[in-house]
Amino acid sequence: MITFEGKKILVTGASSGIGREISIQLAKLGAKVVLLGRNEEKLEKSLSMLKGIGHKYFVYDLKQIEGIKDLVESFIEYDEIKLDGFIHSAGIPSVYPLKIITHEKFNESMDINTYSYLEIIKHFSKKNISNDYSSIVFISSILTKIPKKAQTLYVASKAASDSMSKVLSQELFKRRIRINSVLVGGVLTEMVENTEIFRMLGNESVAEDYNTIYKTLSTQEVSNMVLFLMSESAKYIIGESYHIDGGYF
Repeated sequence: MITFEGKKILVTGASSGIGREISIQLAKLGAKVVLLGRNEEKLEKSLSMLKGIGHKYFVYDLKQIEGIKDLVESFIEYDEIKLDGFIHSAGIPSVYPLKIITHEKFNESMDINTYSYLEIIKHFSKKNISNDYSSIVFISSILTKIPKKAQTLYVASKAASDSMSKVLSQELFKRRIRINSVLVGGVLTEMVENTEIFRMLGNESVAEDYNTIYKTLSTQEVSNMVLFLMSESAKYIIGESYHIDGGYF
């Protein structure tokens, strides 16, 4: 059985969608969850859905790269308990055709989807912040393997993070900190529903754009894969990328 009793785990993007579902399931399995997101009202709702005690949320915009060091340190200061895991579910969809891509849009996508992830790992990996044998999972996208048009920035940022995960797995192995990625298919989360393409085409049209056996996934199915990779059951899985996409082709 998978358990996270006595573990303290950070989840970014915890205010909705995949991040919220992962947080709920971690709490059910005994973890103390640190929730991170931009919207306090939504974070409060996520917190209210967690089983158990000792959970805490932090409101922060990951575009503010320069403050991440202090942010990560604050995860420890409030209870003096080090972290045992980190799941990066935060991200922005960045769906833009070539003609409207700008340097500003590129930087925003890379800062939130890629550099904030790297910056958190840099500070998470310090001995005063995390325990040995910790686990990290990055929520990536199947679009990095089978991209769609207008996904240039999103795919670039996610693919960069996947590659970083493989390299950093080797660097952090001396502390037995594992890093893996989950390449997710079509999940109709709130983030997806707020994109311009979804508002234009609607649920059915967007689902049809994913050529899969199971058209769209639930956040629960993604969470199951993440929980496995975070657990002791996956202790020999290091620097890998797992697809959960409903048979995307």
